[in-house]
Amino acid sequence: MAVSKLFDEQPIWPKSSINDRMLDEGLKFNSIMLKRLLLGIAYYFSSGPFLRFWIRKGYDPRKDPESRIYQRTDFRVKPPLRSYCDSNADTELKYRWKDLCAFQVFPTKCSTSLQLFELVDDYIQQEIRKPVKRTTCS
Repeated sequence: MAVSKLFDEQPIWPKSSINDRMLDEGLKFNSIMLKRLLLGIAYYFSSGPFLRFWIRKGYDPRKDPESRIYQRTDFRVKPPLRSYCDSNADTELKYRWKDLCAFQVFPTKCSTSLQLFELVDDYIQQEIRKPVKRTTCS
């Protein structure tokens, strides 16, 4: 199954990324069907750095310090610029996710969640790749 293969690639996924990957593979799911599929193979946290991210069953990111690279970072567009987001939300222009992660395009949503490892920024990548000092996440 295509959805479960994603969790072989990495243990933690934002729902929007799962949906985008499925569309890239030519697969379409309505939100109810996708949630049913996900509940069979994953769970999600309702708070913290993995808020609303789907996590492979059997994997606990709190026990694996390496999971820090999958943490959420949330980008919000300030109110004076929100009209730009609103005007571009319905356009046919589809930005590429990697362009957004490299800060090369303006987000089309007022709030966008990315995982740290996705960000194309030398400083961020250097920081998250430093050796682990703890055995568990707190």
